[in-house]
Amino acid sequence: MVKGLIVLPLILLAQSSPAKNLGHYGAIFPVAEEDIREVVFKRLTEMQASGELKRHQDKVTARIAKNTLRPKPLGLTVTNHPTTYRVNPSMVVNQDIRLPNGELIAKAGTTINPFTQIHYSKTLIFFNGDDAAQVSWVKRHYQDYAFVKFILTGGDIKEAAKRFGRIYFDQGGLLSRKLEVQHVPAVVVQDGLDWKITEIGVNDV
Repeated sequence: MVKGLIVLPLILLAQSSPAKNLGHYGAIFPVAEEDIREVVFKRLTEMQASGELKRHQDKVTARIAKNTLRPKPLGLTVTNHPTTYRVNPSMVVNQDIRLPNGELIAKAGTTINPFTQIHYSKTLIFFNGDDAAQVSWVKRHYQDYAFVKFILTGGDIKEAAKRFGRIYFDQGGLLSRKLEVQHVPAVVVQDGLDWKITEIGVNDV
């Protein structure tokens, strides 16, 4: 197809020009075009034979495993000023919410507080698994609460799981932003119609 596109203008030019002997200016070589698929396949075959392909695959696998077990930390800091504050979980629904039987329970644009309908019994503990002092504080205090979810803001998920069991990582800081957590360790519980957040001071860790 490409050769056709190249030759066609030359043919048209020859048809519109008077015949002329242009002479001979060197050898004429055929145009050889290699299929791009053959080029790629040939390169992959060479990489496989040399071991380069496996080394590349191993690097990709290791990078994925590292990012999975150690996601990018959130950068939440410790604090010298322990504090407790409340966050209202109310939200504006962007579409009608209905029960399976079709009953409307919230119209689009309505502000609702989920704690008027449910009680969240678990305690969320946010901490940085790379900070030995924070890990030690969590080990000492997590049994003070009946049901705990451990939320990592940094560190190795596998290592934290060895100590505490099931671990959640606050990927991208979604939870900490919603709960307005700025410092760790922090303890989050439902208190009435609000979230109650307690940020632990560094002197207490």
